[in-house]
Amino acid sequence: MGAGKLFTPWILGPTIEITMFTLTSFSTLVVATRFYCRIWVVGKLKHYDYLIAAAVLCTWGLCVINHYQCYYGTGTGAWPANWPMPSLEFINEVRQGSAKVWYAYQIVYLLDPALIKLSILVFYLSIATHRTFRIVTYITIGFVACMSTVMILVNAFECPHKPSLALAPDIFTERDKWGCFNLEKLYFSQAGLNISTDIFILVLPLPILVKLRMPTLKRISLLLVFSIGLLVPIAAALRIWALYMWATVPELDMQRYYGGYILFWDQVEMNTAIICASAPSLQPLFRAVFGELSRFQRSRTYYFYGEGQSTMTQRTIGRRGSRPLEQDLPLESPASTYRPQKHEISDDIHNDVIVVREMDEEEEIRNRVRAFTARPPSSHSQPPKSPARPRDILASG
Repeated sequence: MGAGKLFTPWILGPTIEITMFTLTSFSTLVVATRFYCRIWVVGKLKHYDYLIAAAVLCTWGLCVINHYQCYYGTGTGAWPANWPMPSLEFINEVRQGSAKVWYAYQIVYLLDPALIKLSILVFYLSIATHRTFRIVTYITIGFVACMSTVMILVNAFECPHKPSLALAPDIFTERDKWGCFNLEKLYFSQAGLNISTDIFILVLPLPILVKLRMPTLKRISLLLVFSIGLLVPIAAALRIWALYMWATVPELDMQRYYGGYILFWDQVEMNTAIICASAPSLQPLFRAVFGELSRFQRSRTYYFYGEGQSTMTQRTIGRRGSRPLEQDLPLESPASTYRPQKHEISDDIHNDVIVVREMDEEEEIRNRVRAFTARPPSSHSQPPKSPARPRDILASG
């Protein structure tokens, strides 16, 4: 079959469909988690969140289109010799369906990565503080938008002299007759621009991330989050490999077979890009989860209310250079300067039931003020009387 360098089942359809629906479901779950972080943790959505949601919808649309491409024979090898030859009506029906779904595929495939790239670039603007970085990001946004628009229009009007030919079964046999664009050159140029912009967008924030003033471990973790995007150019490079295999076989049947590899790596590329674009937005969730775990590990506090005394056990004292203790030391809580009046508890309540009520600082201050004002006046609290004037003393005498 000539496909010795890749997996070579006779029909690629099941492999393509399992891969694309599995990866798209996983990327959708990641984006749903991202929306949870943005709505319930951060509190609001941004423009780049809506762009990535539109990219997910396009990816699902690409799944539907690729399903019908497999249905119409993409990814299928040559017709077996021991099978009866199909009728001419069946061949025209398959070509008609293949022409329509392949035309839709060309448009949606170009729209999907454009939305993902624009989502990443708009996210860069939200974290950009350097003027140069913002200017370069704006220029990149304009370039990606213009490039994607031009490529979509070129594919939509691939036969400028007869645009309707792109949806007809004759597109596979009469391209040269009507002066349609060369698909091999068109696809390779688009793939080259695609992978170039992927790499540029990936390395764009790295100089700023390296210069950030933060702990080394946190900087490394942040760089690793952005470096996950390296998987996208790798998947795009494998798609170029599939394009090369598709373009170098002369037989139409073998081109249809190698077209299945293009669909396969398309799905890997799109879903990997969506997951990588959503990774930075998941940091609030990771921070909340790992923050709770770290606080739980730091606390290690145990309270015993049986004797009315709260104790805390520690294995080490939180001072640098201290050595671990042989046994747990009880740390008694200091006595409170204010003791509220004790309420009598009826005998029908057992002593082993203790109600612990935590008062906040404001309520404790209020109770202290009430207790101070309720104290009976003492002799020391009365203002001293002024001494009698000499005239009064003489008058009384």
